[in-house]
Amino acid sequence: MHMKKWFPFGLALALLLLAQPVWSFDLTLLHVNDSHSYLDATSDKLKPGGESTYVKLGAWARLKTAVDAVRSEKKNVVLLHAGDVVQGDLYFMKYGGRPEMEFLDRLGFDAMTLGNHEFDKGPDFLADFLDYARVPVLGANVDAVGIPKLAARVKPYCIFSYGEEKVGVIGLTTGDTARISKSGPGVSFGDEAEAARKYVRELEAQGINKIVLLTHVGLDRDKELAAVVPGVDVIVGGHSHTLLGDAATMNTMGKTVEGPYPVVVKGADGNDVYVVTAWKWSRVLGHLDVIFDDEGHVIAARGKPIMLLADDFKRKNEAGDKIELTGAARKAVLKDIADNPMTEVVAESTESVAFLKPYNKGVEGMRQDVIGVATGPLPHIRVPGVTDSGVPLPHGSLMAPIVCQSMLDKVDSTGESVTIAFMNAGGVRVGLEQGNITVGSAYVLLPFNNTLHVLRITGRQIRVALEHGVTIGDGAFPCVAGARYTADMTRPEGSRVTRVDVLGRDGKWESLDAAKKYNMVVSAFLASGGDGYEVLKQVADRYDTGFGDVQAFIEYVKKRKDIAPPKSTGVTYIPAR
Repeated sequence: MHMKKWFPFGLALALLLLAQPVWSFDLTLLHVNDSHSYLDATSDKLKPGGESTYVKLGAWARLKTAVDAVRSEKKNVVLLHAGDVVQGDLYFMKYGGRPEMEFLDRLGFDAMTLGNHEFDKGPDFLADFLDYARVPVLGANVDAVGIPKLAARVKPYCIFSYGEEKVGVIGLTTGDTARISKSGPGVSFGDEAEAARKYVRELEAQGINKIVLLTHVGLDRDKELAAVVPGVDVIVGGHSHTLLGDAATMNTMGKTVEGPYPVVVKGADGNDVYVVTAWKWSRVLGHLDVIFDDEGHVIAARGKPIMLLADDFKRKNEAGDKIELTGAARKAVLKDIADNPMTEVVAESTESVAFLKPYNKGVEGMRQDVIGVATGPLPHIRVPGVTDSGVPLPHGSLMAPIVCQSMLDKVDSTGESVTIAFMNAGGVRVGLEQGNITVGSAYVLLPFNNTLHVLRITGRQIRVALEHGVTIGDGAFPCVAGARYTADMTRPEGSRVTRVDVLGRDGKWESLDAAKKYNMVVSAFLASGGDGYEVLKQVADRYDTGFGDVQAFIEYVKKRKDIAPPKSTGVTYIPAR
């Protein structure tokens, strides 16, 4: 046991420490989650000074600089990734996880937990691309006995030593992975809480009393785990893409947070548990400083998640063109960012830029091949509401109905008569800005390489599917083409879909007939019961067209050239009061 410096986390803590000195151990937790192969910076819009400003966020070369800076200042640092390292940007599609895994090692990640998207190409593929990294891979509730190579790589927990002090980190993966990804029959997922309790007891039996859960289960589930698993001090999570922080601080930048950083939950043993997560795409580096007392109890925890910005700021001029800021306007933005404790302009690591350069060259051709033009913005949201950028979408995504229409058109081109296209909102990953649409943006939009399946399905089954989707919400929320429906969320579960119409070949709308059979095109993911759509899995009369969803979208855009925002999304949504 050794004395650590005091951290002045507020007057109350200072008075406590002065009144009753304790031996203490301080630990700095750095973390990211849901980076989804976005190794380069991604575009977003902030509002420094109240003015909409286009910025670049994230990039692993920028993350490297930020991590190195903390390590130079702090002694006991652990760097964690809370899952979904891959699947999203083109790097994974072209290189199968190699640059992402190699970057984990180059940044010195101490552990990662498996996310559901790590399984998107199957467990054997996952086991192979994990070979590109030495980072410990955790999954306490993951049983990969049917895939020996994967089972050998995945451990329930790891232990980090800092002098005489030891910290245990237990990994957990969402139990929904078998439903929402392609884990296959050789892998199963146990209850997260049960697994956590088991391995907390095992660590405690080894005398380890400082325990972190590294989870990919979503913030709501993290809070549940905090309340029911005794012995846990901190939960570092992912999966829900949740931005945490000080609400007032982020409002000045035009962002809305979903809770404070950290979220504090009263634990099963009566001690506070500190829950953190770091948004998505390595746009934020989570940073939590924790002080433990001699018995392993947290006596202070204070965080400052940092949004990583490039030195690149644009605003629209009167003509609507994005122009680089200069002069007084640029200085004002830089001052607002510097004054905000959650934002920072960070330079990219030259070493990391050089490492990524060969990989970057490999995907640039894919990014730049123009296939059409979006004549207006095509924002995407899962459930009707307001986007992260503040764009109201009361009838849902403007992007997903276009994807659905491309599915209909592709099957129609074969001479097969298909009436409806049905898509889960989570199957569409991003929206598109106004301007050129490239092959690269198409693959980012639809990264899962699903084939299109045609189901011969009754109207009753379609209504059941819609009811399921609107009730589950989030990524399961149903998007359509060739149909329209009303979801009244004020009504009881099971009776929320109040009207469904189908567009006939004559161009006229008619009410869905419960007894009639319709040809409906869906992704392979939904056809296999993904997102809990068991009703679709049970449809016996079906076939796999063999056409890929992204290829269908590319052909659709190439054929039409100009893609306008749809006049209707097909969704009338009445939110719960």
